[in-house]
Amino acid sequence: MMSKKVIPQWKQKEVDYLVDLMEKYESIAVINVAKTTDRQVQGIRKILRKKAIIRMSKKSLQERAFDKFEKVTGKSNINELKEKIPGQSALIFTNLDTFKLVRIFKENKWMVSAKPGQITPVNIIVPAGDTGLPTGQVISELNMTLKLPTMINNDTIHIREDTITHYVGDMVSTKEASVLKKLGVQPIESVIKIDIAWTNGELIPPEVLYLDIDELKEDIVLSYLKAQTLAVKFDILDNETVTPLTQKAHREALALLFEMPILDENILDEYIQKAEINANVINVMILGDGPIVAASNEKQDVKEDSKEPKKDDDDEPQGIGGLFG
Repeated sequence: MMSKKVIPQWKQKEVDYLVDLMEKYESIAVINVAKTTDRQVQGIRKILRKKAIIRMSKKSLQERAFDKFEKVTGKSNINELKEKIPGQSALIFTNLDTFKLVRIFKENKWMVSAKPGQITPVNIIVPAGDTGLPTGQVISELNMTLKLPTMINNDTIHIREDTITHYVGDMVSTKEASVLKKLGVQPIESVIKIDIAWTNGELIPPEVLYLDIDELKEDIVLSYLKAQTLAVKFDILDNETVTPLTQKAHREALALLFEMPILDENILDEYIQKAEINANVINVMILGDGPIVAASNEKQDVKEDSKEPKKDDDDEPQGIGGLFG
């Protein structure tokens, strides 16, 4: 007869502790510990002190805790959350708004060392100066692995000039990453990212957590304008289209009046404006000249001409008879 497997007490305590945290806090955020450093985790613990609890446990214990929490509370989407937990993860328990938690992470960035096999997003530069490393085998690593220009000064290795060891898009090998770490070079900007979050039964995926709000606003405005234009085209009347439809009706009514052999004294200005536009078009097409001077300019010219010395009455033709000599 097989004996029943006994679960160590520390595992039971850890599961119970996780369940207690799940019941106490409204939100659970999951971060991938493999993508963070111990310094980042410790730093974020200080930042979130009294606002959240970060707990790192084995995945199997996290899964047991979620199963127990789901059974006790009946909360939804627990199983979906459990399935999305990566192999090495930390759970963040908080009552903060999840999007506020994302903002806190974005505002706190760390500079970290390049990791083996990483494609560098920036140029990696080893600055000139004292490395603090003693002479010995390490100097050959600097020369051979990173091709750094070195010299010995006061029994320590110095870099003679700033040197770019990797350009954007280069892969950092295991040996190169090790030497860069010895030099204390931390060129990569790192931000803790939430893989998945859960709030009161609602699962929040990363594409929602890290949505570009400004881009979303632009998309909404563009969609609104397109929808309004389409509605106006099909003469759909509502609160959003009443103004552009009224403007459209006004334009169409004017166009119709211009085609009719009648004159409406209420829109004399529009007739004059239309005539000027047509005259300008004809002038350009036929004569190749620029736009005709507006009537207001002509009046100004007349006023300026009126300032010239007045001619004798005998020099001017009188009435219609004067036209004929």
